[in-house]
Amino acid sequence: MTQERCRGCRDLVPEQMLKFRLAESVFIDTALKWGYEEVRTPTLEYLHLFTATGTLTPGMLGQVFSFLDWDGWSGERVVMRPDGTIPIARLYTDSLADREVARLFYVVNTFLFEEKPGSGRERWQCGAELIGGSGPLADAELARMALETLELLGLEGRIKISHSGVIQAVLAQLEPSPEARHKLFDDILDGNESVMSRLAESNPELLAGLKTLLGVTGTSSNYLSNLRSLFGYSAELEAAAGDFAATLDTLDDVGVPYEIDLASGRGFEYYTGAIFHLSVNGVTVGGGGRYDNLIALMGGPARAAAGFALYLDELMKFIDMAEYEMEEPDRFLVSFQPGDEARAFAVATDLRDADYTAEIKLGDPDVMDYDWVLNITEDGLLVLSDTETDEEFEFETVEELVEMLGGEASEE
Repeated sequence: MTQERCRGCRDLVPEQMLKFRLAESVFIDTALKWGYEEVRTPTLEYLHLFTATGTLTPGMLGQVFSFLDWDGWSGERVVMRPDGTIPIARLYTDSLADREVARLFYVVNTFLFEEKPGSGRERWQCGAELIGGSGPLADAELARMALETLELLGLEGRIKISHSGVIQAVLAQLEPSPEARHKLFDDILDGNESVMSRLAESNPELLAGLKTLLGVTGTSSNYLSNLRSLFGYSAELEAAAGDFAATLDTLDDVGVPYEIDLASGRGFEYYTGAIFHLSVNGVTVGGGGRYDNLIALMGGPARAAAGFALYLDELMKFIDMAEYEMEEPDRFLVSFQPGDEARAFAVATDLRDADYTAEIKLGDPDVMDYDWVLNITEDGLLVLSDTETDEEFEFETVEELVEMLGGEASEE
């Protein structure tokens, strides 16, 4: 009889955990080398943090796990974090706001009802946030760091880049309400026929220009030329396009390859500038962008900020452990006579202190899963068997055994 898991959640068996830990450790090592510090936030946050910052639109409220916290008369509504960035912005505002620049990273799970079948409700991500870092150089640092993590995992990552300010400025010519622009953009990308018909009737030239822009990818020069030719440059668009061009120039200078794709800016609710979309073999494995207004919306100081997240569940699908040479210590199975448990535990501890893996024999394990079987005899001798060659060696102490194997015994 089996027991079902909660819908949308998954177990990770040992083989999958190896991939998870590999991706996580490569990310952590990379972040530390770039000067980022690890933080951790709680799984539960107050719902108003997400609604007040515009992260959860009314339409998305039905996708989050939220409930009333009845520990108190008020019954505050809480939510299982659907996003990694908002809790980090809150943490910064609560505890680190005196830092002009904070480089922070984290590994967390997030929770959302499935957007489509098979997408999962619990998702793991590695994230990095650069708070206080303004301008194109900060964007380039994050993009370079994300690509470097993928490269160290043996993956060829690609970056598509969009710009929230450009999207807002273009959409402003179709929709005056900033709140309604997000939905309008999604409707256009989804090919919503009723919306398209309405816009085609009221603003045929603007809609045609936007559809052309969404279908064109390219480098900074030709794309920005298209932008200028398809739309009149309002002051808002002029400023956004200038910022976009500066970011692209910096990416060129530091050798970060990219492809401009305005449509990759879908879901730009709290972004204010460049938006990154990371992929491997055409599959989305991460994303991020600039969110210069978020810290102030949280009640903190005005701080420019940007960040990215890599999606561990997607990265694991591309990791082939056979390509990695794992340096694993020799593995011992410690066998013993009934009543000699204390001696067996002491011997196993000495082996672990010498950097080997040692397991006490329980049940009837397959000895071929081990490099060595160490039998403690009634006389207290240590009889070591090589499971591959069947050779046997006798020792009186673990120190002698470790010396024969070329290791270093603990001095304790």
